[in-house]
Amino acid sequence: MYSDSHTMAKEKLSFKNKLVFIFLGLGTLCLAGVPVLFFVDFPNKASTILILLITGEALFLLTIALTGKGYLEKIKESMGELLLFRKKKK
Repeated sequence: MYSDSHTMAKEKLSFKNKLVFIFLGLGTLCLAGVPVLFFVDFPNKASTILILLITGEALFLLTIALTGKGYLEKIKESMGELLLFRKKKK
């Protein structure tokens, strides 16, 4: 009677999955904040933007590391297929 998505919504997320979502959200906020900072005038703008970029990238890498080896392999496969597709296109 209930669909699978309804039962999944009731399941509790593990601490690891919560951490993944938190890191992904914070990393996205860091990277999304960079274009906004270009239009704001404040001292040390370049260093602040650089720190945000590095932090966002580090959080993204932590997210990938926490999701597990299987997900990382899927990303590698899709990137490999994308790169092979580009090489064939030339």
